[in-house]
This record gives sequence, structure tokens and C-alpha cells, in this order.
Amino acid sequence: MPRPAAFTTDEILDAALACVARDRHAATIADVARALGGPVGSIYHRFPSRDVVLARLWLRSVGRFQAGLFDIAAQGDADGEPPLDMLVRMAVHVPRYCRRHPDEAVALTLYRQDRLLRDCHDSVRPDIAGVNSGIDDLSRTLTRRCFGTATKRRSTLVAWATRLGPYGLVRPYLGGDVPALLDDVVAASTRAILALGTPAAPPTT
Repeated sequence: MPRPAAFTTDEILDAALACVARDRHAATIADVARALGGPVGSIYHRFPSRDVVLARLWLRSVGRFQAGLFDIAAQGDADGEPPLDMLVRMAVHVPRYCRRHPDEAVALTLYRQDRLLRDCHDSVRPDIAGVNSGIDDLSRTLTRRCFGTATKRRSTLVAWATRLGPYGLVRPYLGGDVPALLDDVVAASTRAILALGTPAAPPTT
């Protein structure tokens, strides 16, 4: 019978997370093994390379972050919340998550999906390719509900308002203290950007 693995996948990824939080992309398999308290062979028993370890860590971190977005949408639907308010709460989830989970926030910056897809191991390629599918579908749904139609312009505004804007604002603080005021800044900027997707009212005569 094969000998059971000494460490679970999540235990290895937890060790990798601690190393990435400290050393970012410079973390090595030897670093992970030391953090794990086990031999390098325990890691290679589950992962073919360091790059796959980091890719799997990134995928897990993305999934954990996105779970909060899906929870916001589910709660909003249950409460009958206006879609614009749901989009604002999804944007504010970015600084709040990074504040509560600083190590996970650093891991989220390991890769960009498009760049990772170019060089990734075949074993992780399908998961990387589909990692944003659910969130993309949710964004399209909320864009239609917010504006009536999901035109290219409105979809772009939603992406800027709920993703690129919040990510850019929080990035300088990753791994450290994320100011509480940033929540209000993100909310205000999100509402301002989304307002550009609503046609201006005709002038009154």
C-alpha cells in the first residue's frame, strides 16, 4: 500500500502563503518546506514544481476572495437590494478583505490571469482559464439589472468601478494596515463611476 501523505494540500498551501506574505514571488520550495516543518519531498509528492505550488496558492486565494463577492450578491438578492448598492458593496469588499486577510491579499498579487495562462503547467491551466468565469457572469447580470442593458461601455464602467478602481486604491497598502477611510473612498468612487453609465436627464424647459 502507498504510504499516506504526511501533509494535506491545504497545509502545504498555508505554508506557502506564509512564505509569500514575507518574500512575495521570491519564496522557494525550501522556504515552504521549512515553514511546513517537513521535507522538500513532501511538497513534491503533491506538486510537480514550485510554480504549480504558487499557482495553486493563487487560485485558492482568488477563490476565497471571490466567495465574499458571491455572498454579497446572494444576500442582496435575498434582501431585495438595488443592484447599484450591491455593486458598491462588492467594491468595498476589496479593502475590507485585504484588511482582514493581509497575507491572502498579498497572494492575490502573485499573478495576472492572462500572463499566468501563457506559461502555466498543464495541470493548472483549466482552473486558471476559468477562475473568473463566475464573477464575470455575476458582473454581467448586475450590469444588466443596474442599467437595463450590458453595453460595452457600461460593462467597462462596472469593471473600473468594482475591480480596477478598488484594486488600485488598496494596492499600496497590501501586506500592511489598510486605512478604514479607504472603504468610504472606494464607495464614493464606485458610485461616481457607475453614475457615468446612466444617461443624463434632458434639460428642463
